Amino acid sequence: MLRAFGALPTEARARNMRDRDYLWCLTHMVLDREEELERLCPSCRTQVQQGLCPGCGRPIQSLEGGVNPNFDPARFAALKEGDMT
Repeated sequence: MLRAFGALPTEARARNMRDRDYLWCLTHMVLDREEELERLCPSCRTQVQQGLCPGCGRPIQSLEGGVNPNFDPARFAALKEGDMT
């Protein structure tokens, strides 16, 4: 949040902010982003929303990250149900 406003955490304006101020700023940043997207044509909107690699600029398949090959969905389901065996 502070990076978007070019403020350091030690500055008085940052130290004086309360939780509600951060929430207000974040809410309006999200609303501003939605307004920017609404102004674009569907093709450009899709392109802007597509995740790109910051290094090479190629599209990223998933914004959530890669697939963890060590993840065991069956074990996860069992642990979720409380089965600790």
